[in-house]
Amino acid sequence: MAKSASIESARDHTPPVVELRVEAHPDQLAVLRAVAAAIALQHDFDLDTVADVKLAVDEAATRLIMGAPEDAILACSFRAALPLLHISLSAPTEDASAIGQPRSFGWHVLNSLTESISVTSNDSRATIDMSIAEGSADR
Repeated sequence: MAKSASIESARDHTPPVVELRVEAHPDQLAVLRAVAAAIALQHDFDLDTVADVKLAVDEAATRLIMGAPEDAILACSFRAALPLLHISLSAPTEDASAIGQPRSFGWHVLNSLTESISVTSNDSRATIDMSIAEGSADR
């Protein structure tokens, strides 16, 4: 399988980062899932883990989209540092407190799919950072 990396990451000996910016709208969830799956597959994650990555990205992005104002941009970055895939999603928010509700079903789904997850927010922006391990579906 072909491997790709940026020139800067090759010089710095750091894992390459793939960044994607889309409109914070539910129509863009399919694009985010497709990119997440492609990156996980490129790094030889097993198919169950790829499904976990897609579901985690979908759930995290949905949380951010639901709290985002109209015409907002959702930023997503992926960095593979095997055996982990680090994913960061960020968007402007109108209600940052609703993003990380720990008692919601979606939050339990995210916790079960990831090795680690955190939500940070300030007055106008929320970020969800998560790491998914290769073989996470074995848990």
